[in-house]
Amino acid sequence: MPRYFVISLSILIGIITLGGCLSVPPFDEEAWRTHVQSTDGEKLYDPHQKPDGTFFNPWDESDRGGFLRWVLSENPLEELEDTIEPAPIVPNDGTYLSSPDEGFSVTWIGHATFAIKLGSTVVLTDPFFTKRAAIVPREVPPAFGPEAIPEGTIVVITHNHYDHLDSGSIKALADRCVFLVPMGQKRFVEKAGARDVREFDWFQSTLIKDVRLTFMPTQHWSRRFGQGVNKTLWGAWLVEKGGKSVYYGGDSGYFKGYRELGKRNPGIDVALLPIGAYEPRWFMHYAHINIEEALRAFEDTGAGIMIPTQWGVLTLGDEPSGYPAVQLEKALEGKWSRLRDRVKILPVGGVYAF
Repeated sequence: MPRYFVISLSILIGIITLGGCLSVPPFDEEAWRTHVQSTDGEKLYDPHQKPDGTFFNPWDESDRGGFLRWVLSENPLEELEDTIEPAPIVPNDGTYLSSPDEGFSVTWIGHATFAIKLGSTVVLTDPFFTKRAAIVPREVPPAFGPEAIPEGTIVVITHNHYDHLDSGSIKALADRCVFLVPMGQKRFVEKAGARDVREFDWFQSTLIKDVRLTFMPTQHWSRRFGQGVNKTLWGAWLVEKGGKSVYYGGDSGYFKGYRELGKRNPGIDVALLPIGAYEPRWFMHYAHINIEEALRAFEDTGAGIMIPTQWGVLTLGDEPSGYPAVQLEKALEGKWSRLRDRVKILPVGGVYAF
């Protein structure tokens, strides 16, 4: 949840004393990395729903607490807000998505929303076309609106956070798309007007129009108003057709699942991996990867190309929305230069053909 959420928590914050809340706990990146390596990758396949119906990550149930401390603490990156630009945008009307040609491409519509064109079939990830995610304002408009999404598009949802599950966007697509959602999310999407909604657990897959879609684990969590903490599942999607494959990673902290994905699915063509909302690390590390971890995850997957997601459109962490791309460029010019030609930082509206 972003700092904007502080407004709606004003009553709660008013009854909390400042003592102890403003202090920022230390965070040891090396210790966190060691902890991740100590987890058991085999637990990715373990049961992940408790008797009370809540879901969990069986390989690591680390505490995610500290939200109120975060929103009450100072933001050391606030001074960058006037110097870091959001994502650039290029003209794109999306009309080619309705073409029957057999090309393969990925289009960044904005934030976590991509149109994956696999020949005549389009897969749309976490559609977000509206002006805000809950109360967080959009800084860059989408490349095009939902009217460009062709009938029969397969919509995949990764989890129920507002920047990934947008009811207004679902309503705009409801009568002409198939929706694939995590366990526990079908009713919500149907109430938003969708007619064809199918629920998935981790490692479950389906074949639609000769496209195979598989729901994969991530290290995250779920919550939104009207839905309890972890009452619905979260995950990522692997999309395959004709020997080509795209991995859409949703939201996740760094975990052994990336390595397992690469082992189970060698030869992934494109990995869409998140790089936003990772500051402050002491609070965000469990559920969001930073730049270093995103590049490590990319290598773990064995994918040919990485396209970063979830930057430049919404400010959801301490860092300005455009900051992750700046840091990614620096990493690729330095320590991670070996990946320079394999990481494609798209503008909103940008297209990568493969």
